[in-house]
Amino acid sequence: MNNKTLDHLLITLTVLFDLCFVATAIVVAYWIRFESGWTPEALTLHKGGTPPLDDYFRLIPLMVIIWLMTLKALKLYRPENNATLSAFWTLCKATGIALIATLAALFFIFHHDAYSRWVMLLASGFSLVWLFLGRLVLYRFRQAIHAQGVGVNRAAIVGYEASVKKFTDALNARSNSSYKLVGIIDGATSADDLHLQHLGKSQDILELVQTHRIDTLFIASPAASNDTILQILHTCEGLPVQINMMPELSEFIRSGTAITFFGDIPILRLRETPMQGIQGIVKRLIDVVFSLFALIVLSPLMLAIAITIRLTSPGKAIFRQERVGRGGKRFHIYKFRSMHVNAEENVGHVWAKSDDPRQTSLGKFLRRWSLDELPQFLNVLKGDMSLVGPRPEMSGLIDTFRESIPHYLARQRVKSGMTGWAQVNGLRGNTSLEERVSYDRYYIENWSLGLDIKIILKTLWAIRKGYR
Repeated sequence: MNNKTLDHLLITLTVLFDLCFVATAIVVAYWIRFESGWTPEALTLHKGGTPPLDDYFRLIPLMVIIWLMTLKALKLYRPENNATLSAFWTLCKATGIALIATLAALFFIFHHDAYSRWVMLLASGFSLVWLFLGRLVLYRFRQAIHAQGVGVNRAAIVGYEASVKKFTDALNARSNSSYKLVGIIDGATSADDLHLQHLGKSQDILELVQTHRIDTLFIASPAASNDTILQILHTCEGLPVQINMMPELSEFIRSGTAITFFGDIPILRLRETPMQGIQGIVKRLIDVVFSLFALIVLSPLMLAIAITIRLTSPGKAIFRQERVGRGGKRFHIYKFRSMHVNAEENVGHVWAKSDDPRQTSLGKFLRRWSLDELPQFLNVLKGDMSLVGPRPEMSGLIDTFRESIPHYLARQRVKSGMTGWAQVNGLRGNTSLEERVSYDRYYIENWSLGLDIKIILKTLWAIRKGYR
């Protein structure tokens, strides 16, 4: 059994499991609500006698269709990724979407019948848990099958360059990898650190593929010339072997990469402008509504903080500092002053430390609970910043960082944020800038409204614990 056959088998089993779980969840939820006696009467919304179970049997086809369509749309039929925390978070989103869609369908299709809301809620909860457990079981099954050598792609690498080492490390680090690296073809002596067998030369590719039962070839470019690539493609034309190529510009290629055609000419799209279209508009609307709401609700607290700052230390309550945002645009960020007046005169543009002697006693408290950043809701309302995005850097440090940190300016492709993916992962203040840039790039390339909401919730939780 090859890897593709195993994938198709596991996807089929996942769909069958999902169908059974959703159908069973409705029956179990009905029993708990109406037959078990476990539901307190004070919480019941359904009045009257117990409805017949047949009415709920009619819901099974509808709910199954809604669930399967939702799971398919959220790409939850990929066996290798279905047992991670990320997959569970996606399943939570699928549960919410399926529940809302089911209630809407009931309103329009079965509006003459009264269905228990408790049954719908319980069925959704059971479905969420069982669907994830089913995926976990199939994931463990897949690992056990791979351990026996079944469904594993035997792969070889053609050519060698520095990126090959990084690729093999990433492949070996994946516990659910379906690839087994057999060896390297056209490998130079510098490839010894890969601990892979030298299989031979690409001129003998046909014999090598057949002898070592290779299912997949990874061509490392530019170590392999165009003539070599064409020769491999031509020779392997009649063999069931998959051929992949690691592009020379792999450092710049991210998940948004796609191929488009102008006539019959293929064009590789390396990057596109993120946060555009309807989702970009929704993101801006959320920024405006949330920041306006926060400014209104928190205005008494902000006024009290401003007065306390003025009473406890000389100087203005609001501190303005030039920062750099989207597209290199400069703007003034607003913060409650947490340091003594003229704190930057002798030290210039430097990051503050947790025990920075320039802080006032009140400022240390404000910074610990992130209260010093509340005025930034004004920046969000003005459009200088967003609620979520890479943190804006001081203008005086940009030239230094752009020269010393690879891809640093990629952070400026989107609006800066009050909080970001790097910050909720512990990279705040005086931490590794390289790691922060890496997390910021991940956020930009994988942005979604769901990710923004996740970051906001993690930020609120971190503030609650006082993470500064």
